[in-house]
Amino acid sequence: MFAASSLTESLQDMVTGFEEDNSGVAITLNFAGSQQLRTQLEQGAQADLFASADWTQMNAMMDAGLVAGEAVSFATNRLVVIVPAQNTEINSMADLAQPGIKLVLAQAEVPVGSYSRTAIDNLAASPQYGMEYADQVLGNLVSEETNVRNVAQKVALGEADAGIVYQTDAMTPDIAERVRVIPIPGQFNVIASYRIAALSESTRPDLAGQFIDFVLSDEGEQILAEYGFGPAGSGETW
Repeated sequence: MFAASSLTESLQDMVTGFEEDNSGVAITLNFAGSQQLRTQLEQGAQADLFASADWTQMNAMMDAGLVAGEAVSFATNRLVVIVPAQNTEINSMADLAQPGIKLVLAQAEVPVGSYSRTAIDNLAASPQYGMEYADQVLGNLVSEETNVRNVAQKVALGEADAGIVYQTDAMTPDIAERVRVIPIPGQFNVIASYRIAALSESTRPDLAGQFIDFVLSDEGEQILAEYGFGPAGSGETW
């Protein structure tokens, strides 16, 4: 299974439960940025399932004829700003525009990187922040990462003053103790929607379908909720 890096812990738990319920089945997980995984699959990498953090990568897979059946939505996520725990200079979204702040984001083609830039643009469109806000914030960008976990690690290690990640990544044990979370106001935030699909080249389409059913089951939803994910859909009531 190829899956977005933000799903690491939740899918590992689901795989454990699925394997316990299906004797003899072993699932190998490959985590990376959704865009990296799509490229690998388009270049011939073999997998049975693909879970993406956005529609863009999944649509490209469907357009290439690599998806069997329909992709289904199974979870949502939100963005947050994280800063090193000892940092006391950044306390709001406005502070990201301060000169000299070292900001790290995921690359623009990475789902979380695209979502982050949309949130910044949303803020800039508000009179509260002003049109120059986006240029000021992105002017502080010192690094663009290939996946969200790299963003979180750079901030946790103190290599950057701030980064934008999914709230689920800020909750992981190795990150949560080393960063401070700054919420992004809901009217400016972006809801990330996760999709999963069986692949047309799957050698075990039956098991791929069964695993998707497990992800969508009450047990799967409970595991996702424990790791901070919201329910599938628009996220408006989450």
